[in-house]
Amino acid sequence: MQSKINVGILFGGKSVEHEVSVRSSQNVYDAINKDKYNVLMIGITKEGQWMLNPIISKEDTVTGNSPLALVPGSEGAQLVDLSGKSELQKIDVIFPILHGAYGEDGTMQGLLKLLNIPFVGPSVLGSAVGMDKEVMKRLLKDSQIPSAMYLVFNKYTGDIPNPTFEDVKSTLGLPCFVKPASLGS
Repeated sequence: MQSKINVGILFGGKSVEHEVSVRSSQNVYDAINKDKYNVLMIGITKEGQWMLNPIISKEDTVTGNSPLALVPGSEGAQLVDLSGKSELQKIDVIFPILHGAYGEDGTMQGLLKLLNIPFVGPSVLGSAVGMDKEVMKRLLKDSQIPSAMYLVFNKYTGDIPNPTFEDVKSTLGLPCFVKPASLGS
């Protein structure tokens, strides 16, 4: 009989989207086939501390008293419970349910790749490009792939210096949406 695959559901994090990640991870946990997978809940606090089976506050933030460390190895990483409450556990695959910076922008994918831990989702580059809406739009445009019109505004550069609502309206029309370039929506 084949043993269960150890899946680490990774959630929380230092992003402003911490609470959304916590709620999303609960949906994944509820839906995953626990007959096939041994699920390890790995929460990251807003300060960046990793926790095994964390406590979730009523405000949907990660807390806990079982801090974790990942120990890299040639065949993946091992989880070490720094509180000494549980033994070393091997992670077969990480399911990152992290939203925003430090999660879906390529940083976590890079860390997992460095630790030789397989993970669900796009690569480091795919994550980084997909997170940065301006870069994605430029790549689509350069590849002659149609996409919606857009404008970029920032402190130093932009399509229109010191734009007014009328500038945006005349260029894009209405309705239009305002989104941060490298955060979630």
